[in-house]
Order: sequence, then C-alpha cells, then structure tokens
Amino acid sequence: MNKVKMAIVAGSLMLATGHAYAVSDAAKIGANAGAMIYCYEHVASPSQHSKYKLLKLNTYDEYKKLPDGARAKALVVKKAAEDGDYLGDRLDKGRCDSLRKMLYIKYN
Repeated sequence: MNKVKMAIVAGSLMLATGHAYAVSDAAKIGANAGAMIYCYEHVASPSQHSKYKLLKLNTYDEYKKLPDGARAKALVVKKAAEDGDYLGDRLDKGRCDSLRKMLYIKYN
C-alpha cells in the first residue's frame, strides 16, 4: 500500500473514532479545501458556481502554504472532504451553504 493510501486509512480511523481528538488548524484547512471542491462539484447550483469557485481557490491556496508535514496531515482530511466527509460529518446542501458563508467572511 502506498504512503498516501496508508495516510488516508490512518486519518479515516482517527475520524471514525469520533471527535475525541482535537482537530488541528492544518486539518481544518485541508477539510475546508476539500469541502469546497466537493460542494462546487456536487451541491452548488449554477448560480452559486462563481462563489464556490472563488472559495475553492482561496482554500486551496491556504492549503498549499502549509509546511510539508502539516500539508501531509491535511491531505488526509482534504481527500475525505472531497468525498463528502467533512471532519466526520456528511456534506449536504445545508452544510455546504454554512461553510460557504463562514469561509466568505474569512476571506473577505
């Protein structure tokens, strides 16, 4: 099994155990970047695409700026969020809208 798959499995196990562990800032950044990709592709209406696209770029830029070790850890939750799992919660329209509003405030 390659390193990325091992990291994803390890991260999935951590998330499956619940929220007993504190979520690092790097994990939040990774989760936000992955969530914006998921929400853009699966939830956003055509009229919202520009809003999600801008946030997708902002969150990915923040993710890229993480130090290598932190970025590797953030990759696990980023990939999970890209599949619709945002820090243990399923992404749906309501959750995507809530994240979009919060991230809009953060970046503007």
